[in-house]
Amino acid sequence: MTSEKIEPPDGVSVEDWHAYLKHKKEWEEMLIQRFENELQFSPPLPPWLKYSEYADSDSLFWRMGDGESYLSDYFDVYLKYASEFDLHEYKQKYPAPKDWEAYYQTD
Repeated sequence: MTSEKIEPPDGVSVEDWHAYLKHKKEWEEMLIQRFENELQFSPPLPPWLKYSEYADSDSLFWRMGDGESYLSDYFDVYLKYASEFDLHEYKQKYPAPKDWEAYYQTD
């Protein structure tokens, strides 16, 4: 999180905004810890293998419930914090099906 002071959006109290920012910071710290303690040593299976019955990336499964949680709490965390070398190795080991190729693309 930057040190810049960010004003709350219209309609959000300063107190609620500060609570949100605190929660967001703590959540990000928890995800970093998950990566450092677990995922960097045991990378998660890509979603198309973990839940092969929902291999279609457009499935509603990936937007709510277990699928969404797996993406945001494990797969995305690994992709965000893994080294370039580890990501390259991961992508070689688990090439993305056409439907999932965009997930591996970086900004």
